[in-house]
Amino acid sequence: MIPIQALGNCILTQLPADVWAHWEVHFEELALPEGRILCEPGQALTHIYFPTTAIVSWQYLLASGECTEIAMVGKEGLVGLDLLMGAMHSNNQAVVQTAGHCIRIKLDVVLQSFQQNQIAQSLIMLYAGALIAQMSHGNVCRQHHTVEQQLSRMILMVLDRQKELHMHKTHEGMAQALGVRRESVSLAAAKLMKQGFISYSRGHLEVLDRAGLVQRSCECYKLLQQLRCQEFCVKGAVVKPKPSDCGWHSGSSLPPYAGLLCA
Repeated sequence: MIPIQALGNCILTQLPADVWAHWEVHFEELALPEGRILCEPGQALTHIYFPTTAIVSWQYLLASGECTEIAMVGKEGLVGLDLLMGAMHSNNQAVVQTAGHCIRIKLDVVLQSFQQNQIAQSLIMLYAGALIAQMSHGNVCRQHHTVEQQLSRMILMVLDRQKELHMHKTHEGMAQALGVRRESVSLAAAKLMKQGFISYSRGHLEVLDRAGLVQRSCECYKLLQQLRCQEFCVKGAVVKPKPSDCGWHSGSSLPPYAGLLCA
């Protein structure tokens, strides 16, 4: 029986049949509460995490204790990529920013397939390229775009990784993620509310006009969205789970996972 939650991760749904069979017996489904720390800088992970509905923030910690988000990981990827690339430990902190579920698999199991199976390796390497692009665009965005544009981009990136149009976000948390002052985020959010793109009250943010928010965001978001659409074009990678295995009624089509996060 294929765990329903495993169907939510784009990498897992495209694994070759033999790799899926090898990994499936090691699947651990976990519920991740908001704020849970999956790894700290300098810590050696023993498992790789594949988010399905949870969203994880990669954060760079400063000596002062302050931190800034450098990347966001959701259903399109995994946590623990640096260890698959040969690192002995993680250099950043991974903390759950949106509560949800994930599939956890032992590092040595994933590493074996990564080293021996070309399709599995290609899937993970393409994701690595998309993650690097997200990090580089984020750096450019912070230097050249307004806080309003950066905030729009961050909100849209969260929406791309969940089904709901609402999220729990405080001004302080958003400011910390963007690396800007809280007052700057408050002003930017007020502008987006005035334009009718979002509503916000007591930490509850809801997107009212996603198309308008896309137009208000910067070019970085649009470029990253294009990259996500191309991320998993790997020859031989297919969505294997059958409708009967994952709870869809007979005759219904499978969801457009196949790496297309921007459906």
